[in-house]
Amino acid sequence: MKLKNMKANLKDGAAGQPVAATVLFADICGSTRLFEKYGDWRARQIEAQVLGLLMARTNENGGTVIKTIGDEVMSRFPSAQQAVRAACGMHQALRDDVDLAGLNISIRIGLHHGQVLVESDDVFGDAVNVAARMASLAKADQIMTTRETIGELSDDLQKMTRNLGQSRVRGKREQMELAEVIWHDTTSLTQIAGGHEDLRNLLFARLTLEYRGHTFELAPSSQVFTIGRGEKNHLVVDRELVSRSHAAIEFRQGKFILMDQSTNGTYLQLESGARFFVRREELTLQERGLICFGQAAIEQNPDVVRYACSYTDGFEAAE
Repeated sequence: MKLKNMKANLKDGAAGQPVAATVLFADICGSTRLFEKYGDWRARQIEAQVLGLLMARTNENGGTVIKTIGDEVMSRFPSAQQAVRAACGMHQALRDDVDLAGLNISIRIGLHHGQVLVESDDVFGDAVNVAARMASLAKADQIMTTRETIGELSDDLQKMTRNLGQSRVRGKREQMELAEVIWHDTTSLTQIAGGHEDLRNLLFARLTLEYRGHTFELAPSSQVFTIGRGEKNHLVVDRELVSRSHAAIEFRQGKFILMDQSTNGTYLQLESGARFFVRREELTLQERGLICFGQAAIEQNPDVVRYACSYTDGFEAAE
C-alpha cells in the first residue's frame, strides 16, 4: 500500500481492525539451483507449477492467498486447523505430482496464529513477522510453527507435532517455544532425548572466523553476528560489492547458520572443495573453508574470511 493511501485510511478511520488469523509462508527451497540447472524459462515454468499447487491447497482449505513473493506464497487462514491441514497438503501434493516428483524439489513452511491487521487484501502485524521467521527457520520438507499455534489445534492434529524447545527468534526479546508439524511417516524421525535445551547445552560448539588478521569466536550463547559494509556490523567488509547488511550468523538448533540478506550473494568453498552460493537464503556451516561476500571465494582474495566449525560433545570434552 502506498504511504499516502495508508495515511488516508488512518485519517478516515478505515484502517483494518485486528482479527485472529493464521499466517502461512511456503517457500521453494534452492530455487537458485533451478535456474542454474534448467535455465530461466524452464525454471520459471517449474516455479509456477509449484506455486500453483501451493495456492490450490490454500483455497481448498478455506485460506486466502495474500500474494506471491518470487518463489514464496503468503496465505491467511481463519484458523490454525485449516492452515496446518493446508501445509500438510502442500507437502503431499508436491510429493504426489508426477511431473515434479523427479525434479527433487522441496518446500519449507512456517506459520503462526495471532492477531493481524487486514488492509486492502494484505495483512500486517507481529503474527506476520513471526510466521515469516518460522519459514526461515524451517528446513526442506519441514513445517515450523510456535507452541502458541499448536495450542489452537484439535487433539488429533496436536498428536502430529513435536516440541523443539525454546529458541531465539529474530525481532523478539524473549525466546519462543518452537514446534514442528509432522506431515509424513513418523518412523524415520529422530527422537529428542530429554529436553531440547538440555541437548543444546551438551554442545560446546565453536565457530572461528579469521579476516585480515582479526579473529572472532562464536559460541552457542553468542548474539547474532552481523557482517556487511555498514559500520555497525560486528565484521565490517568495506567493499562496493558488499551490502551494508550483507549477512548474519546465528547458532540455531545445534548448528551455526549463515543467513544471506544481500544483493550480490555470498560464496563459500569448503576444505573438501565443494562450492556454494547463497543469496537471500540460509546455509548451515560445516567443516572449515572460505567465505567471500559479493564475489567468488578464492584463496588469493584478500577479503576472504576463513572459518572453522567444531561441534564437540560435552562428554567427549571431559574425557
